Amino acid sequence: MASPETNPSLPTLLAFHGSGSNATCHTVQLARLNRLLRPHFNIIALEAPFASAAGPGILPFFEGCGPFKRWVPMMEGPQDKRTGVMSTDVEELVKEAVQEVEGEGGKVVGCIGFSQGTRVVAGLLKAREVYLQLKAQGKLPPPARQSLAYLGAFKFGISVCGSYPPPLLPESLRCYFSPREIEELEAYEEKIRSPTIHVLGKLDEWEWAGKLLIETCYEIGEEKSVVKECEMGHQYPIAAEENEGMRDWILETHAKLDGA
Repeated sequence: MASPETNPSLPTLLAFHGSGSNATCHTVQLARLNRLLRPHFNIIALEAPFASAAGPGILPFFEGCGPFKRWVPMMEGPQDKRTGVMSTDVEELVKEAVQEVEGEGGKVVGCIGFSQGTRVVAGLLKAREVYLQLKAQGKLPPPARQSLAYLGAFKFGISVCGSYPPPLLPESLRCYFSPREIEELEAYEEKIRSPTIHVLGKLDEWEWAGKLLIETCYEIGEEKSVVKECEMGHQYPIAAEENEGMRDWILETHAKLDGA
């Protein structure tokens, strides 16, 4: 976890890098947006647990900055056979980050994902909605109430250069509930309603994957998902106005949700 000095009085966003990257690379990629958000948020870049070759756009700029990582094991197969399960290793990493922030008197409120990291973001947002419905219905056994409480942190998301679906749902959900119990929930059947800004690159050769993730997994509309297309490739926005637009959306969304 790339964890620069944080201010516990500020809300925290957890950041998930792309495939074949790492927390250090992602921190550099986030620099423009982070400069704008620093007075308002902490951004903590997490590092995936699985080894990977360098991903798109990483070399030669990040030569010597390895090892590089990914959020899903290399054993994942062709697109039509890909799993939608977040590994226990990834879930524990996320849970520990949330608990560490809370232990220092802060709170996590949302998440940022780039490329493959957007599958983690989508999974956390979806899992929170499932968790909240189970909680409202009184269906959480005591162990699940404690183990899954970290999911309540993720109120909104930022998705940049999205990857293909499905979202990565935490494996622990299926430790407490059968697939049928989960799949019968409205929150599981419906698209993700949590506020999310999706930033796509018009010149990104994988733009189709990001659009597919949005179309199949997110509900578009006021206080739900919004989509911004930028003149860029597979990267974070460079133009000041595009980063300022992301900052403004994040600040406005957090203000609406603060205390919710």
